[in-house]
Amino acid sequence: MAVARAMIAIGIDLGTTFSVVAHFDGSAAPRVIVAPDGRAITPSVVHIDHERVVVGAEANALGLADPDRVVRGIKRHMGTGFTLGFDGAEYTPETVSALILKALADNAAAALGCPAGELAAVVTVPAYFGVTEREATAQAVRLAGLTLLDLVAEPVAAAACYGAGRTASGAVLVFDLGGGTFDTTVLRITAGVPEVVVTDGDSQLGGLDWNDRLGELLWEKFSAAMESGTAEDAAVDPGFAEALAAAAERAKIALTGRDSVPVVLEYAAERRIVQLTRAEFEAATAPLVGNCLTVADRALAAARSRGAGRLERILLVGGATRMPMIRAALAAHFGVGVAVFEPDLAVAKGAAMHAYHLAAPSHPALPAGAAGRVLAAPVRTVLPRALGILLHDSRDPSGEGRVVHHVVEANTALPVRNSRARFATVRDGQDRIRVEVYEQAGAVASSDPGHNRRVLDGELVDVPPLSAGSPIDIVFDIGADGRISCTATEPNSGRRLVLESYMEGVLDAADSARQQALLARLRVRL
Repeated sequence: MAVARAMIAIGIDLGTTFSVVAHFDGSAAPRVIVAPDGRAITPSVVHIDHERVVVGAEANALGLADPDRVVRGIKRHMGTGFTLGFDGAEYTPETVSALILKALADNAAAALGCPAGELAAVVTVPAYFGVTEREATAQAVRLAGLTLLDLVAEPVAAAACYGAGRTASGAVLVFDLGGGTFDTTVLRITAGVPEVVVTDGDSQLGGLDWNDRLGELLWEKFSAAMESGTAEDAAVDPGFAEALAAAAERAKIALTGRDSVPVVLEYAAERRIVQLTRAEFEAATAPLVGNCLTVADRALAAARSRGAGRLERILLVGGATRMPMIRAALAAHFGVGVAVFEPDLAVAKGAAMHAYHLAAPSHPALPAGAAGRVLAAPVRTVLPRALGILLHDSRDPSGEGRVVHHVVEANTALPVRNSRARFATVRDGQDRIRVEVYEQAGAVASSDPGHNRRVLDGELVDVPPLSAGSPIDIVFDIGADGRISCTATEPNSGRRLVLESYMEGVLDAADSARQQALLARLRVRL
């Protein structure tokens, strides 16, 4: 009888602007699997040309000559109805993400000497991702042909790599500013063991926004030095927009270590060198830094109300934290130490550590060099967004008003067991009850349905006709992985409706089949 080979575990930081893959085999440190160009980070960029797909640095370069066929920042659209069309085919955010994951997995399989089908992955997501975004990510992993071990919040993975447990007690703020998303997570350290207390963030704030502000600043300088007609043409040219974005990215990186940089821009034979200073860049992006501090303050205030203790230090995660303005602002605002260690790689390495344990829990004890940095058990985390039920607003005389009543608050420790609420019917003779589960969509919980989004729905049917005011019981159970079960019960008849999220994705079966067929036709490479 043939013996099945064990799955080979990897960790993937699927980023908005860059992605990283790491592998951990129990030795002293996880190893990053480099791209074919030798770099540790791979641009999360896709170039689609009929059935040929290129991912990474080459796709980035192709964008300068062929911008209409390049996809960037797709992570910002995860869990939405956003689509893209190429050559008569429709691509969803899940499909584009699957292309990135497939290219990363094929490269990892070659480096590890195994078929891609034998890889199992822990994939990281922003801590502030809700149910829909997490399910979309899980679907992308499966479309890519990978076995999904777990979805882990990026700050939690980074904390594992940093070794947050080195702080004996107190609170640690993980400040995760990536290319497209921003998360803050407060960890409470008790006897060296970390536990997530609060998470908060902004899924539409990241290094891309600094790039945009810098691009606007460069455009102002360049257009002022050009002939007016040429400037008008350049403003609507997609190729020039790509070149300007690339120049802004290079300038941002250069200003990390320099006070000023010359930037060369050219259009229609007009070539100009504009000088850009760090002071100008920091002034233009000061509001973005302020937005980050507002979120961090809000997270720490919520953590203090939950007994997190005094802030001991800040851990920086994400490539955008390399900007000196971020470290300076945090140190001045909070007055504590700021730790910087592999901000581009820590998330993937922490995910690889977690994957190592999940793939084979019976692994032998780790060597001394690794044991101090690998968490012996998963970090206990929290529900990032409040969950509730859509109700008729009894205070609205028109009878048309609706409100969302949150049953489980944001930052409730996971897992959640048996969180109960009782509601009532609104009309005489009801024999069916619509149950709609909504998730907080904004930064702050609100009862306005427009500030929430529906994640599960169904009907409780075949109940005896009920009089107005009859009770309906709702119970939420939420697993440590964020999977939701909502049970609605009519207590007199005992009729029940169970709604569950399975992390199977947001596409229905037909859409998923179409996307799988599309992926099967494509040739994908880094």
